[in-house]
Parts: sequence; C-alpha cells; structure tokens
Amino acid sequence: MPQGLFVWYEVMTDAPEAVQAFYQGVIGWTIDDPAPDHETAPIDYRHIRRADGANQGGMLVLRPAMIEAGARPRWLPYLMVDSVPATVAAITADGGHVLMPPQTIAEGTFAMVADPWGAAFYLIDPTPPAGQTTPPPPVYAMDVVQAVTWNELFTADLAAAREFYARHFGFTYPDAMPMGPLGDYQFIAHPLQGAVGAMMKRPSDDAPIGWRTYFRVDDVHAAAQAVTALGGTLEGDVHEVPGNDLMLQARDPAGAFLGLVSRKPADGEA
Repeated sequence: MPQGLFVWYEVMTDAPEAVQAFYQGVIGWTIDDPAPDHETAPIDYRHIRRADGANQGGMLVLRPAMIEAGARPRWLPYLMVDSVPATVAAITADGGHVLMPPQTIAEGTFAMVADPWGAAFYLIDPTPPAGQTTPPPPVYAMDVVQAVTWNELFTADLAAAREFYARHFGFTYPDAMPMGPLGDYQFIAHPLQGAVGAMMKRPSDDAPIGWRTYFRVDDVHAAAQAVTALGGTLEGDVHEVPGNDLMLQARDPAGAFLGLVSRKPADGEA
C-alpha cells in the first residue's frame, strides 16, 4: 500500500449547521444531515459528497469534551500508510506526538498525530468496502472542481520538515520558489500523486503551524461573495498564483482556514 497518499479530508467544527450551509453554498458539496441519534451517539460525523457523487471527506462535530482537550475548528488531511501502529511508532521515535491513538472502525485503522513542530494530521490504513474492485475517485486532484487542489504546510523548521516527511511518507521536493525574507516556498511531490502542495516556514511567530487545505471551484470571485454571504470571512483579496490560477484565502463561520482556487478566465472571457 502506498505510504503518504492524501486520501481523505475532515473539517472539525463547533458550528455544524452554519458550516454545513457554508460549504454547500461556497463549494457546492452535499453534506449529510445529522443522524437521528446524533446528540447521544459517541460522535457526530457527516459525510461530504461532491456533485459527481464522489465522497470528498467528512465533518466532525466537536463535542465539549473534545474542545476542552484542545480540539479546534480546522481542516485536517488523512495520509494513507501501510501500518498505522508502525507509522505511529516511527513518528513518535522521530520527535512527533500521538494526539489520538490507533483505533479500528469499519473504514479502516486510523490515528491522529502531530509532527515534531505541532502540525496535526491523520494516518489511515483504509479497508475497502465489500465488493469494491476499483479505487474510489480521488479526493485530491488538481483539476477536479470541488476536490482538494493544494496542500500547504506552515512549519517552524523547513529543512527538518522536508526530511521528516520524506522519511515517513516518501515526499520529494522537485523545486522551490524564493519568497524573499520568508524563505523558500518548497513544492512537494509524491511518487504516485505528483505535485501535492508545498511547505514553508511560517511567516511569523504567531502564525499557526499546520496543514492548510485549498479547494478548486468554478469561479473564485463568485465563491468569495458566497463566503461573506454565508457567514465566513475573507483573508485578503483574490490574486493570481502560478499555474494559471486565481486564489483566495478565507475562514468558515467557525474559523477554520480554507483556500479557494479557480482557473483564470481566458482572454476575452468575463
């Protein structure tokens, strides 16, 4: 099984109804309504589906105990691994931390960990559904609308983070873009997924360390209007980025960071 593939994404939130309406309106997903027993069930987890019918991720509703333990609204990626216990052991031996020990459910074995600088993410060894003979549509795909189009890591030590993720997940680093005083914007690739994102030293000491998730939309300008109309906040203006794209950074109604990306209009288009 390939180590280090991005295979699932989860938004943790303490405002599920507002956040559900937000993502359905901004990105166009369908998010499951709560189960009838969601208030008394051990967890309240709602699946996210794209317009093409593919699963895109999940929404985890934060219980008070989770918040008291330090959970906060944010997006987290899941990285596929051959063995969750073995990868947890390797990460902790390398200075990382276990935030949620391995556990097994119908969908597979998973755990939540943090790298040595505090960036959290999940590990998963998935169990394919009975009868599934072909891989599901990818949740990370640079040119699929409503899928994740970029994964970005803010870290405290870029050189050490490069080595850590290469050692544990097979990441490679084909190129970097100098950003002046901010240092390099280091592009990340995976042998099977190609370009998957980038990492950089966090721009200031108070900038949160962690993974940041960007989603592709049809029109980032229309998405920006939906962000504010549906209770989110914009972080800056729409701007051009390499790759013939436009990009916008925002926060959902609970405060989770997200990026939105769309193609630049061709010459002569509105």
